[in-house]
Amino acid sequence: MNGERRFIHDPERKNAPGHEIHGALWSRMARTVCRLVRNLCGCSAPSPIRPTADARLNRRQLLHSLGLWPWLGLFAWSRPSRAAEDGSPTPARPVVITEPDAREYHRLKRLDLQSADAAARQGKMPTGTIGSLTLGRLISGSNLISLNMHARDLGYVQSLAAHYNTEERVFMTLKKCEEMGINGIVLKNHNFRQFNLANYWKEWGGRMKWIADVITTDINQYERLLEEHLELGAAAAYLWGGASDTWYHQNKPGNIVRAYEIMRRYKIPVGIGAHRLEPIQFCEKEGLAPDFYLKTLHHDRYWSAHPKANRRYMEMYEKESEDHAEYHDNMFCHDAEQTIEFMQSVKAPWIAFKVLAAGAISAPDGIRYAFANGADFICLGMFDFQVEPDAELVIKAASRLATRARSWSR
Repeated sequence: MNGERRFIHDPERKNAPGHEIHGALWSRMARTVCRLVRNLCGCSAPSPIRPTADARLNRRQLLHSLGLWPWLGLFAWSRPSRAAEDGSPTPARPVVITEPDAREYHRLKRLDLQSADAAARQGKMPTGTIGSLTLGRLISGSNLISLNMHARDLGYVQSLAAHYNTEERVFMTLKKCEEMGINGIVLKNHNFRQFNLANYWKEWGGRMKWIADVITTDINQYERLLEEHLELGAAAAYLWGGASDTWYHQNKPGNIVRAYEIMRRYKIPVGIGAHRLEPIQFCEKEGLAPDFYLKTLHHDRYWSAHPKANRRYMEMYEKESEDHAEYHDNMFCHDAEQTIEFMQSVKAPWIAFKVLAAGAISAPDGIRYAFANGADFICLGMFDFQVEPDAELVIKAASRLATRARSWSR
């Protein structure tokens, strides 16, 4: 780790020379830390103890006396996301990391994904194929990286996520995904501007394949943006659901065909995304043969769902209503029953996304609902602490639903 910027305490240096520091020096350092806490966090911090004339405090004793032992004194500047989704800058803030976090950071960064132990754990995740790719049936989404939180009226959530999901935290999340057999993720080109994501593959031994979400409604810009994603390393691509929904509504479904044909020229697995069923129906009617569909799927049995009578095709792309009985960034699949019925006869693999309605539905409920009703893969945005429990839920759900009405893709 020579030359590496250290954002966390390295527990392996506990017994290094100089670990025992004279108490007076540590007291001065502790007072500086306390001032940083007050100035940067706007919170109170405990006053350091004053050493006796001949006191000698080691690091553990001092931090324990400060009440900071659980945090290991980690008031370091971690690299935050460069900008929020709306373009506003995300300020750098001190990141306080617990001792277990420090150990987990080092463990994950050093983890050999090709080791026997890692392979055994990865092997528990069921897999399927999308074109030439073999992927775990749980795919990571990127909205929690992009900070597109769908937080309804909870205005603090995006800022909270921006301060939590630093670059190091994102890398830890990706490596944890791979450890659990989640070897695919959906990403956008702006994620690579937001973080130095390429370093995950260069410095962390990442092997994850990523699927490009090419976001534009300008068909004349589509190929240029697709090439930009491919140059960044995308292994597959799909037409953004916002484009297919909008073009179909504008009576421009030919743009869906054009985007599909552009992607096909690049010899990669190609998909069509949609939040509405009609673009998928159009593709099937026209005889397009994508390698996969990415279509939303969730039920509407949750509190923030608005009534069926008030649901409109383009409501996701209109100004949000303050009326609880209308769309307010709260629903992403208002045609679940029709989607389930139609997809029964579709042969292409189906990646279901928004299966938790952006957190409004519990993970056990949403995951089971998606798989039971025909999804071959599910795409979930996950923080690091959600990865393992979500992976275990997918493993159990897929095992219990080995036989179902719609055959699993292979």
